[in-house]
Amino acid sequence: MSLQRLALLTIGTLAALAALAATCAGEGVTRYDVRVSFNTTVTQGDLDEVDAFLRAYDEDLDFLIQESFPPTGVARLRTHEPNFCAEVQAGLGTKSYVTSVSCQETSDATPSGSPDAPVTSP
Repeated sequence: MSLQRLALLTIGTLAALAALAATCAGEGVTRYDVRVSFNTTVTQGDLDEVDAFLRAYDEDLDFLIQESFPPTGVARLRTHEPNFCAEVQAGLGTKSYVTSVSCQETSDATPSGSPDAPVTSP
């Protein structure tokens, strides 16, 4: 194989890999904020079940449980699933330990432009 042919083959392979990486890195991915309000019957196992349910859509999600009673879970995640909010509300809204589920699409922009930027008042 000539050096030129090898170079063209390498360039073509790199271009294909770059296109695949761009697809996997987030094209077509939508970000959502989900809030789950639990009732007084919720257990740690129930919280873990909700966490696992949401991780099926995004294994890297942030799922925080607010330390109030009854607790509220707040998740921020990304998924390709086109009917995500409807699926989450149907899947979690029928659980006996869930009071309500809210889900909304959000943007990737942080309000201050940087998570480390100081907060200023107008």
